[in-house]
Amino acid sequence: MKKKLTAAAALLACVFAFAACSSRVTVALNRNWQTNAGGGYETFYERLTYDVRFEAPDSSLPNAPSYANVSGTYTVTTESVASYRSESGFTANNVYRLTSVLEVSASILQNGELVYAFGGDTGAPADTITTSVWFRDALDGMTPLESTTTTYSHTPRQNGSIVIYSYTTKTVYNEDASRATVTVTDNSDSIAETLPEENSRVFVGTFNAGETSYSDLTDRYSVFDTAQLIFSARGLAFEADSSNTVTVVSGAAGGQYVTLSCSEVVARNYSFTMDGQPLPDTGTGSDSEEGTDGEEGSEGEEETGTSISTCVVNFAVSGKNNGQTHTVDYAARSTNASNNRYRNLPMRIEMNLAYGMGAFLYVLQDASYTAPSGE
Repeated sequence: MKKKLTAAAALLACVFAFAACSSRVTVALNRNWQTNAGGGYETFYERLTYDVRFEAPDSSLPNAPSYANVSGTYTVTTESVASYRSESGFTANNVYRLTSVLEVSASILQNGELVYAFGGDTGAPADTITTSVWFRDALDGMTPLESTTTTYSHTPRQNGSIVIYSYTTKTVYNEDASRATVTVTDNSDSIAETLPEENSRVFVGTFNAGETSYSDLTDRYSVFDTAQLIFSARGLAFEADSSNTVTVVSGAAGGQYVTLSCSEVVARNYSFTMDGQPLPDTGTGSDSEEGTDGEEGSEGEEETGTSISTCVVNFAVSGKNNGQTHTVDYAARSTNASNNRYRNLPMRIEMNLAYGMGAFLYVLQDASYTAPSGE
């Protein structure tokens, strides 16, 4: 039996809320995702594959829900496209299209008792978030053009209940990205998940649908769509104790502010493949081969792998409803910009969860730069 619960739920995608600022500041961007970071716009294809893991909190609130048996994948594909034609009729040249798919299977517990399990062999669909976002080149500020995100989620609430949401968010920008129209479509009528009648803590929720317009998005800072933010941050020049503030547009909060702060640049060990070839094992604590500010020593996260100079970047929020923060480990740009081997890759992403439930970790497994035949 389906039960309906109407709620203004938070998006599972990155949602930010921030405080205002008094003057406009834009960020300088480079094409650090290219091996020749100082080169011009060029044909580009990249597919990043991550393993999804769960990191439990050191402590949790009484009776707070918790995750177990978490597994999943996160894939991000970015490619250059010669031109983009907007719905309103303008054309943008030398652009990028980024698509991503996050799929997570898990069990949700309360006080050690299973409340609900989804994905895998449970018979219930996995949590899935798919995104598609178009944006301009670094030379044009990487301003967003259009994005679409479709979400199917089992969202735990602090009281231990679980709400199943299905919705689509589409954001369309005007030519200079100073205005945006966000359209939210509720897809709850298409949810076919069969819920056990004896489990009264699992509901189907309806997401607040409608159209909202936002303006003055470029008045304070450079503007990005939330779906492109982690990629666009690769274009920044991070140094230890440096920070940049930008405007981020999301379906839940409109244009809000986020500060990206590099807390440290340190040598850490990573194990992943690039175009199918595993990185060499240089051992824990080896000197970093790439980057300008890597600290030597034994700070590696793993005992084996390749030591890479890493910018640890915190995505901080401000305001009354400041959402969940996250942290990204980026490969630092090489001292030789024309031989930027690790392309400022986001090698580890930590997404903090609501109610102090811990964090989902996206750990890079493969970076591919060879487009499949036919693409």
